[in-house]
Amino acid sequence: MISFTDLMSSHRWKIPHGIKGALAALAAAALISGCAAPDVDVRRDAASLYSSAVESYLAGRLDESEKSLKSIAEDHPLSQYATDAQLLMGDVSFAMENYEDAASYYTSFVALHPSHPRASYAQFQKGMSHFKDVLSFDRDQTATRKALFAFDDLLAAYPDSPYSPRAKELVSFLKNRLAEREFYIANFYYKNRNYKGALGRLRDILAQYPEAGISDKTLFYIGESYLKLGERELAHETFSALISNYPASPFALEAKGKL
Repeated sequence: MISFTDLMSSHRWKIPHGIKGALAALAAAALISGCAAPDVDVRRDAASLYSSAVESYLAGRLDESEKSLKSIAEDHPLSQYATDAQLLMGDVSFAMENYEDAASYYTSFVALHPSHPRASYAQFQKGMSHFKDVLSFDRDQTATRKALFAFDDLLAAYPDSPYSPRAKELVSFLKNRLAEREFYIANFYYKNRNYKGALGRLRDILAQYPEAGISDKTLFYIGESYLKLGERELAHETFSALISNYPASPFALEAKGKL
């Protein structure tokens, strides 16, 4: 199982693979376009601003890049550079660790340009923006759910995207995080003798996160909860299912002593 630390450290701010060259090409095109149409001031100004924004971003001067991009959005919203500027604004916000703003820019870009060649990248970055705010399983998991939805949407809309393999890894991790969160709450109920409350949470884990890798311990505590409630037959069925489906689990060994 890939760890949260590994996932986080592998996506510290850096210009994503393949993006640096694309940005450089766009900047060059902006300069050429600006020079080729001297009679159209708005295009020339937008081209100059975008070229400057790309140069500043690549050099790590994020404040300067943000300023140029905002000028494009405010002064040249209908220019040919407005679309690319919107996406780059997401990248700049992400690099500045303003993840909520970054997610908003990426969301708008995908909504407005779902067929754009870089739409799958924007969708992936939307997921990563939420992923950066994911907390430990004993904390609020709103960001976890938002990230999961974003990556699920990527896999549904752009299954052949080069970002899909990574998205699948992250989906697996996030589902495990949510399952562990449910187990944390279920265990709290169990320890406080609220066995019915524990059962509700434990059943949800099996229904919603069957591939999270904790079904064996979930079944064990379902069986234990039934025992505490005096439902010996249901407990017996649950322990038998645990032993049958997860014979190598240490929880299966303990379940055998309950039969």
